[in-house]
Amino acid sequence: MDAYEGDGSHSKFIGSETAFITTGTHKKFQAPGKRWYRLDITCDTQGVDELTLTLSRGSKEQAYAIGCGDTEADQFNIPPGGTFTVQVDPVKDGTGLVKWRLNTVAEDNVDGCNDDIDGCDG
Repeated sequence: MDAYEGDGSHSKFIGSETAFITTGTHKKFQAPGKRWYRLDITCDTQGVDELTLTLSRGSKEQAYAIGCGDTEADQFNIPPGGTFTVQVDPVKDGTGLVKWRLNTVAEDNVDGCNDDIDGCDG
């Protein structure tokens, strides 16, 4: 999860958690302030190549495949505003863990898509 510490973004830690893939994850977060939120997420499993992550806010929702066993965590950007939800679908017959960490970063340090809930083309 520390693979991006050297990216110059001066992130501020909000929280982190590890969960079994058999239970998945369902978390709601408030997103106050002016800083963007960056979700770093990864999984370590046996026999499961990817998990489904869904980011949502209000009526907007985007689903993503998270590759398990990758050397770096996948990153997702969420702009400040209303409550957003992070959900990782459970894998009932799977073995392994999903780990996430939520940070804030300044808007000028957002890398890639600036709103992974709304989605970006390309």
